[in-house]
Amino acid sequence: MGTRTLILLRHGQYEADAGGILTALGREQARVSGEYLANLRFDAVWSSTLPRARETAGIVAKEIAIDAERVRHVGVLREGMYTKIEGYEIPANERREDRARADAAYEKFFRKSRTDRTELLVCHGNLIRYLLCRALRTSVDKWIKMTSTHCGISRVLIRPSGAVRVVSYNEHSHLPPKLVT
Repeated sequence: MGTRTLILLRHGQYEADAGGILTALGREQARVSGEYLANLRFDAVWSSTLPRARETAGIVAKEIAIDAERVRHVGVLREGMYTKIEGYEIPANERREDRARADAAYEKFFRKSRTDRTELLVCHGNLIRYLLCRALRTSVDKWIKMTSTHCGISRVLIRPSGAVRVVSYNEHSHLPPKLVT
């Protein structure tokens, strides 16, 4: 058995009114993040199917010398709202669907590996926070109290025993201050 290392990267800044594509700043955040991650060897790169994550993953893949065709786009990494939040009217059935999808992501990625491997997951702030709450075995309702920087990096180890360790959350020291959003 080996250790699975997960690197969770939030997508870059995006333009909500333009179909969710990255802004120029978001593309630069992704490029700089890719440069920062280039010293790691990734066994797999996964991305949400949403445009902002797909675009971020493509930019990062280029910087880490991975062919964009090797990036796997999966629906379980999509954004969602997992609990009732004051000021947001998200129907209960949508929250349940989002939570089921997030739980499926946890089961898919936060598990033991036969060999040592490092995987990059390019996804969304809400999902990353939810997954880390599960990893820490704290109430998943706490995810809303955590901040998330565009192109922030979180690191998780899954040991051969199955023990999950959150090494870091929302690292963004690789981004110069003008790129922190």
